[in-house]
Amino acid sequence: MESTSSILIVGGGAFGTSTAYHLAQRGYSNVKVLDRFEPPSKDAAATDLNKVIRYDYPNPLYTRLALEAMAEWKGEHGLLSGLFRPTGWIMAAQEMTQSFLQSSYESSVASGSRDVKFLTAAETKGQFPELTGCMDGWTNLWSPEAGWVPSGEALLRMATAARAMGVEYITGNKGWAQRLLYDAAGACIGVLSKSGDVHLSSIIVLCTGANTAALVDASAEIVARSHCVGAIQLTADEVQKYRRLPIVDNFEQGILFPPDENGLLKLCSCRFITNYYNSHTPGASLGHSHQDFPEDGVLRRIEEEMREFVRDLIPELANRPWAMTRMCWDGDTRDVNFRICPSPTNANLFIATAGSGHGFKFLPTIGGYVVDMLQGKLAPEYTELWRWRFGAVPVKTGEEPHPWPVRDLGELDGWKGRNKRFLVDPVGNR
Repeated sequence: MESTSSILIVGGGAFGTSTAYHLAQRGYSNVKVLDRFEPPSKDAAATDLNKVIRYDYPNPLYTRLALEAMAEWKGEHGLLSGLFRPTGWIMAAQEMTQSFLQSSYESSVASGSRDVKFLTAAETKGQFPELTGCMDGWTNLWSPEAGWVPSGEALLRMATAARAMGVEYITGNKGWAQRLLYDAAGACIGVLSKSGDVHLSSIIVLCTGANTAALVDASAEIVARSHCVGAIQLTADEVQKYRRLPIVDNFEQGILFPPDENGLLKLCSCRFITNYYNSHTPGASLGHSHQDFPEDGVLRRIEEEMREFVRDLIPELANRPWAMTRMCWDGDTRDVNFRICPSPTNANLFIATAGSGHGFKFLPTIGGYVVDMLQGKLAPEYTELWRWRFGAVPVKTGEEPHPWPVRDLGELDGWKGRNKRFLVDPVGNR
C-alpha cells in the first residue's frame, strides 16, 4: 500500500474516525471518509453523552489494548487531553455474570493493578453514601482507575484533527453509501451514494457498525444491537449531591453515570434489543436511524427495567422524568470481538467494525491497528482475535458480559413516537 493509494473509509464513527486519523498520521495523503452526517456522525454509537473508559477485561489481549488507550485518554498534552473524568467504576454481577466478574478481577490483577477489590453492598454504600438503594443480590468490584469521557466531543476532536491533516469528509446524500461496486472479477472498486455519485478507490474500508449487513453479507456475523439510553436532568443542588458518584455497571441491568457538566445523569440499559423488524434488509438486524425516526424512543418495557435498576441504586430518582431517551445502536458479534480483517470474499475490501458495545474506549488507538491490518503487519494474536468467522461461534476467552436474552423491536411496544415529548418547540407546537 503506497502513501498515495486512494483509501475510502465508509462510516465516520469511532472505528472510521480513528482509522482516518491514524492513516493521516502515517503519511497517507489520499484518504476519504463517507458518512451521511457531518462529524460527530448522528447515528454512530460513539455520538453519545459519555462512555466508560476502563481496562478490566477477562481477555488479556483487550486489557493490553485498553491500558494503551487509557494512557492516551489520561495524557495531559495530547489530542484528547482534558476529556477523561477519573470517577472510578463499580462492576456488579448478579446470578448470570459472577464468572465474568471474577475473570475481570483476575485479569486486572495480572495486568499489575493492586487497587481493584471486591466490596460488599454495605462497604459500597459506606464509600458512596449517595447510593441509598439495597443492591440486593449484587456482587460489586471496585476499579478506581476507570472513568468516562464525553464521547461525542472526543469523536469530533479526532475527526477535526483528521481533516486538518488532509482527510476529506464527504457527507449528506453524497456520503450516504447505498451499495458497494465490484469489477468483473469480484474486486471491490468503490461505493455508490444516495445522490448517485460514484466514489472509486483502490482500497475500501467498511466501518459501518450497526448497518454493515446492509452493504455486505454479514447478517450471520455482525448483528445490530442497541442499548437503550435515558438521561435525568438534575438540579444544581443535586449535581453537587451526586458529583462524587462512580460509574455503576450492573452487567445484568444497566449502567449509571455521574452527572455531566450540564447536570445530566445518564442511564443505559444492558439488556439489548435487535432490529430484525426493518424494511431495508430482510433477515438482518440493522440500526434504527435517529435522523429517519426522530420521534421514536426507548421501549416501554426497557424503560421500566431501567427504573428498577435506579431503584436498586438511588430510589429517590427512580421515577424522575427523562430529559432525553435514545436507542444507541452498535454492530455486535457473537464472540464480542471486533472484526478487523480483509473481506473474506472480495479483493480491495476490508472490514474494521463491530464494536460490540465496548469499542469506543479504544478510539485513540484502534485506528493504528486497522492500519497495521491494511499494511499486512497486524500482530498474529490480534489477526486471530478479529478474523471473519462466517457466523461461527469460537471458543471464547471470557464469559458473555451481558447475557440477558435479547429482544427485538418487533416483539416490544411503546417505542414508536415516544420522543414526541422532546420535540416540542418553544411555543408549544409539535
